[in-house]
Amino acid sequence: MNSNLLQQHAAFKRQAAAANSTPSSSSKPRSSEPSKKRFKPDLKAVSQNPNTFKWLKLSVDKLKKRYQKERKPISVEDLIKAVRLDLDPHEKSWLANALKENIKVEYDREKDKFAFKPAYPIHNKVDLLTILRDHYETGMGGILEADVKECIMKHEEVLEELKSEGLLKAVTRSDKQSVLFYRDTSIETPMEPQFQELWNSVSVREITEVDIENYLKRVGISTMEGFNSKKKATKKKPAKRRRNIRMLNSHLDSKMLKEFD
Repeated sequence: MNSNLLQQHAAFKRQAAAANSTPSSSSKPRSSEPSKKRFKPDLKAVSQNPNTFKWLKLSVDKLKKRYQKERKPISVEDLIKAVRLDLDPHEKSWLANALKENIKVEYDREKDKFAFKPAYPIHNKVDLLTILRDHYETGMGGILEADVKECIMKHEEVLEELKSEGLLKAVTRSDKQSVLFYRDTSIETPMEPQFQELWNSVSVREITEVDIENYLKRVGISTMEGFNSKKKATKKKPAKRRRNIRMLNSHLDSKMLKEFD
């Protein structure tokens, strides 16, 4: 055999052996570890835990205090650390979903963070006075003191300052809720003490609406049309009595009646 052919044959074997020894770039080594499954939280099981309400309340209260200080959103992981809760992944997912659905919490979807959502954007005394004045001018009335308490730390001091300046008036409702109103001093007219005493000395306890209407007619002041001081008593219709009627078979023909043994 020719020596050149032998050399070419030997070179071909070496190239084939080298190709078999190097792994292919397209082939990937198989991992011995099992593939990771997507995590699915068991929210139904967590909702049966009696501590869920406690977790949510502590988290919302922490967001409220954080809003009063720095007003920066926070992630659910940092919130859990701040509240010092020991939650597993299922419980953490439940808390995140509960915060998203809470009306007192604002959720930033892009940053995946949470912040407290107050009833009004009040940060200081100026903001409170501006909102009170806007409610007064637009006829919306007052705002609850409880809503102001959520926004401003030490809100009592702010309210006392506005009261001392004559710009705030607080009214307590029947349910013991305090309502704050803007006080417009420009429409207040000063009255001498003697007229105030005269006004307070007149008693109207024994005067009825009929007496007031008759007095207005005597002095030539007509009352509103359709005004009726006495409510007409509505007569109740008597209940119809059920008459007892004796049912007879006289209308039946004697041929139709048969006796059965």
